[in-house]
Amino acid sequence: MVTSEQNIRWTVSDRYGNLIYLTRERWLHITDESNHPEMSDYEEYLRTTLRKGKRRQEPLNPRKYRYYHLFGDLPHVVNHIVAIVLFGFNIGRNGETVPNNFVATAFFKHIRLKG
Repeated sequence: MVTSEQNIRWTVSDRYGNLIYLTRERWLHITDESNHPEMSDYEEYLRTTLRKGKRRQEPLNPRKYRYYHLFGDLPHVVNHIVAIVLFGFNIGRNGETVPNNFVATAFFKHIRLKG
């Protein structure tokens, strides 16, 4: 995804030091009536998921990571927020390689806890 600065809603660093951004377009997609409208009140939880959550690399797409974080106060029977982040690179103004890591989607999920 190539985006302009004015379309970025916010940027955070994950626990590994990677900058990840969310665009206005992606937030509207996530919270759209036909996708995950329940996420509309949980934007700060999404930030926390990216900042503090664990992640797994998708085996079929090494650029795709699934971030997840446990919360004790989510609605219904869900207990995690999951964010799908795509990692990539762009070429900067001076020809340098710059990270381009963005949230593709996010949703609630119940993940059975071990133990």
